[in-house]
Amino acid sequence: MKQFLSSLIVLSLFSLPIYSHAEIANNIPDTEVFLTTKQAAEQGDAAAQDKLGGMYDEGKGVAQSYSESFKWVQKAAHQGNAEAQATLGMKYEEGKGVAQSNSEAFRWIKKSADQGFSIAHVTLGRMYEAGKVVPQSYTGALKWYKKVAEREYAESDPVANANAAATTVAYLNLGGMYHKGRGVTQSFSEAFKWYKKAADQGNAYAQFSLGTMYEEGKGIAQSNSEAVKWYKKSAEQDNTSAQFLLGTMYEEGKGTPQSNSEAIKWYKKSAEQGNASAQTFLGTMYEEGKGTPQSNSEAIKWYKKSAEQGNGYAQFLLGMMYEEGKGTAQSNSEAVKWYKKSAEQGNASAQLNLALLYDDGIGVHQDYNKAVEWYKKAAEQGNSSAQYNLGIMYSNGLGVRQDHVKAFEWYKKAAEQGNISAQYNLGSMYYDGEGVRQDYAKAAEWYTKAADQGDPSAQNNLGLMYRTGLGVQQSNRQAKEWFGKACDNGNQNGCNGYRKLNQ
Repeated sequence: MKQFLSSLIVLSLFSLPIYSHAEIANNIPDTEVFLTTKQAAEQGDAAAQDKLGGMYDEGKGVAQSYSESFKWVQKAAHQGNAEAQATLGMKYEEGKGVAQSNSEAFRWIKKSADQGFSIAHVTLGRMYEAGKVVPQSYTGALKWYKKVAEREYAESDPVANANAAATTVAYLNLGGMYHKGRGVTQSFSEAFKWYKKAADQGNAYAQFSLGTMYEEGKGIAQSNSEAVKWYKKSAEQDNTSAQFLLGTMYEEGKGTPQSNSEAIKWYKKSAEQGNASAQTFLGTMYEEGKGTPQSNSEAIKWYKKSAEQGNGYAQFLLGMMYEEGKGTAQSNSEAVKWYKKSAEQGNASAQLNLALLYDDGIGVHQDYNKAVEWYKKAAEQGNSSAQYNLGIMYSNGLGVRQDHVKAFEWYKKAAEQGNISAQYNLGSMYYDGEGVRQDYAKAAEWYTKAADQGDPSAQNNLGLMYRTGLGVQQSNRQAKEWFGKACDNGNQNGCNGYRKLNQ
């Protein structure tokens, strides 16, 4: 946010109009305006000197020259022209036409601010917030933003447009300070208040921020329809984040009728501006054929754009496309490459897939130690498949010392999340007393969980337990039922057990 605001404030300062209304209305050539302005500047007119500096800065009516621009702005600043003082400070901050100097930047912007020039106030606030030029101080930033936000300006003010722009930025930045609790007690309601003021003046970032607050119900009653309204205002001003979130609202039908075509439209606008999240979502729309004809080649194109920007989820999806040969030639080595990039950013699914490839030696030399390393990273994030596979590695002593107790621990974590294979293995460990004290009742409990999900081996084992009365009350009827289910699911032992009870 700071980077955005910094560039916004610089833009506000350097886009003050150079020409008067009369010069614009009469379509006076740039060269003629330059000559008359230079004549007045040489006679000591501070406003003309400042204007001349602007013409040299932009190359209007004269060859662009930052050093000449600096010279004339400096003359105006030394005469006490507040606008020129602020401009001079910015030139020192950026090293534009003069050696960069933070101390000189602060000195001149402070002189301008002391004269009440609003853009200087906002610029000082930005400097304090960012800790650039001066030591970081959120309370200092708050003080300068408030000076602008709480002022009233007359429409006859000669820099009314500049003051209006500065006020909007002050509103926006104050909203950010309250939103994050910087230099002030965090208050979403205060953040909302200031964002709303900036949004009402057309600030796209403030409109986007209002949308997020309505969507999340922060500082205001939750309202998806209001969120859509503000996202749309911002999106129509080309705010890429708003375009992306507006796309999600249309895709999910939140606050607006569901529309994949509208989702695609807004994702594309955002993606074409380089928004990595929008590129990823656009890729999934093409892969799934939602709102557009299905196209794996388009999907991989957008995944790649996002992945190359470092988006971890896109890197994972790109790895899957290469592994499955969708939209591109199948390549396990490329799959490994992209899974690894994603896995190193903490994506649990990519960590699991990378571990599987190391486990099986696909696209990479088989390495059980590496497999265990990546299974563990994913397992510790709660990925149930990784937890189950890590249990397998401990059970079999692959890439790690065999340890049935640890195997049991990881199976249990996976089983509690509904992993059917882990539930079966946990039942077997309780049945055999491997890694845990033997407990037939617990074995039956976990076999039942797996059996209810359709695991034929668990169904057969439950049949055996009901037939013998191990861990459950003996029941041939129940045994026959479970043997029958196992048989129907292709387990021959289940068929055998059913036949014996059916005689």
